[in-house]
Amino acid sequence: MPPFLRVVSIFAVAIVAGCRAGSAPSPAVPRTSAYVVMLGRDTIAVDQYTRVGDRLEGTLVVRAPRTTVTRYHVMLNADGTPAHAESSVRLADGTLVPGAARSVAVSYGRDSAVTRVQRDTAIVIRSAAAGTWPYINYAMAFLQLPVDFARAGRRDSLAGSILPIGGRATTPLVLRRAGAGRYVVDLFGSRYDLRTDEQGTVQSMDGTGTTQQFLVTRRNEIDVAAVATAWTERERQTRAMGLLSPRDTVIGVIGRDTIWVDYGRPSARGRQIFAANGILNDTLWRTGANAATQLWTTRAIRIGGQTIPAGKYTLWTLAVPGRYQLIVNRQTGQWGTIYDPAQDLVRVPLAVSALAEHLERFTIALDAEGAAAGALRLRWETTQLSVPVTIPE
Repeated sequence: MPPFLRVVSIFAVAIVAGCRAGSAPSPAVPRTSAYVVMLGRDTIAVDQYTRVGDRLEGTLVVRAPRTTVTRYHVMLNADGTPAHAESSVRLADGTLVPGAARSVAVSYGRDSAVTRVQRDTAIVIRSAAAGTWPYINYAMAFLQLPVDFARAGRRDSLAGSILPIGGRATTPLVLRRAGAGRYVVDLFGSRYDLRTDEQGTVQSMDGTGTTQQFLVTRRNEIDVAAVATAWTERERQTRAMGLLSPRDTVIGVIGRDTIWVDYGRPSARGRQIFAANGILNDTLWRTGANAATQLWTTRAIRIGGQTIPAGKYTLWTLAVPGRYQLIVNRQTGQWGTIYDPAQDLVRVPLAVSALAEHLERFTIALDAEGAAAGALRLRWETTQLSVPVTIPE
């Protein structure tokens, strides 16, 4: 049974077959699409939208860190560019999400966008936003819009940006046609592969080679309300899914030195990690998830025989089978997709060994091994990568 069907059977979600594919819809004919977002074996979101003419409305249900329901709508100009977008986020029972805005509305001009965030009072944000598209992560409607725009103008490529609804800054977006029914999207410094049908409706998006690593597939229709109710009931009976990659700090004392490592902890979720076809095969990895992994040391140390002065650094991993390396970099405080090789302090080899048992969540350990020696260990799935840490005399 396919992973999606296994998941929905667990949550008793009703999937209803939609209309058969036909010719491209006219402006007055509704076009409905629904999508399932998978991270490894886990369903993390479902999305469904309908477009009629210049209006698009949709509902997105996300499980992490807890189940929320986002309702959104977009009004389009005559040429298919955005004129106005709104969204609101609620719990499945309709109550406000603690800390979240009541609603967000964005109006788009030629060179700028004005965002109104409604909390107890309204906050107005003005952003430079020429050629910008609205965006909500996991909601495929917001990638369908630039695809429609490119197809309508018979363009093979489109360069612009996205402004997340409620966000302050834009992110570059490049859409390129890669063949019949295929598009490549460059976004967040990563490549996403889109596949469409003959009418241009997005059928799937493969982000497994990106830092988000999710896979999206289309369904004709999904009962999103039933999904939200089922996921909320599961939370009530057990607990919420939580953050996909919670932050953690490991502290090790080696000799007279205290070393901290702060990092995000992704889960395997049924994916192969270090294998030849694993998600970390032949990649430069942030050694965790989300914000860059950071190391602090109160004294000078040696990692893999290389001297690291006291201070703060980021850790990166060259995950290439046969030549795994730990990279200590001087740049700190950045997101984990921002890596500047010019700031590398040292690169040292990592020893590879097998773990006795499968480890679902990525774990970093700092272990003392004598009065002035120890090891830094990276453990995940069935593999351990390690490097010696010593204190100079």
